Amino acid sequence: RGHSVPGPGANGLFRARLWMRHGLLAMLLLTLGMTGSFGKAVAALPDDQRYPASGERLLLWVSSEHGRDPLEASAAESLSAAGVAVWSLDPSSSYFLPQLPRSMDAVPAQNVADWMRAAQATGKQVSVYAVARSAVPVLRALATLDPAERSALCVILIYPNLYRVAEPLAEPDYLELSSLDGAVIRVLQPRRSAATPWLPGLVATLQQGGATVSTVMLENLRERFWARQTPTEYEIAEGRRLDVLLLREMEACR
Repeated sequence: RGHSVPGPGANGLFRARLWMRHGLLAMLLLTLGMTGSFGKAVAALPDDQRYPASGERLLLWVSSEHGRDPLEASAAESLSAAGVAVWSLDPSSSYFLPQLPRSMDAVPAQNVADWMRAAQATGKQVSVYAVARSAVPVLRALATLDPAERSALCVILIYPNLYRVAEPLAEPDYLELSSLDGAVIRVLQPRRSAATPWLPGLVATLQQGGATVSTVMLENLRERFWARQTPTEYEIAEGRRLDVLLLREMEACR
């Protein structure tokens, strides 16, 4: 006999239930990670992917809400081969979150801060690279660090999404950020991004938090240029050189 095949509605319901289970599991894991069996606080590090290297530098790479793209993984491998260790975090996957910008706001800042401290404990020179909305948990984690820990990090944000509300032709409303005193932040902004006119306001918001901010304009590129569905030839070429871009920016932070 033939087997019945569930229709699209059944599949959709199954996926919804699966996401719900994953969400509940994530909440349970986070709770267990933050407290031990007797309620004692313990460090709960995110589930990352590591690319070891024997050099003196370590890059903490936080992917956007879209997840880790194959070209990002390839760039991490190239950096590892060049002597730069990489710890790659895909927040959507690690915390079982939908691939939406606002999901990044749910990433526990303390987990990310513990991850940063673990990286600094290796004795390597640590840089942090965050893409799009993943800048939010990174900056919130930075705010929980001691000023000395914060100032020892080089923070690179590419087209950071720090907007509470953003409407075309209007200055956006920015998220409130806690103290970033001592933080050194480089903002990489693709010139062809619709958010480029908002760059001065974004920089001012970071500076108001106490950070030292510099900007780099990426000419002829759009947001997520390494993973667009219809990239230009130039974007394809630059997407294959992500490791070169990051090496350059890490050097500029020194």
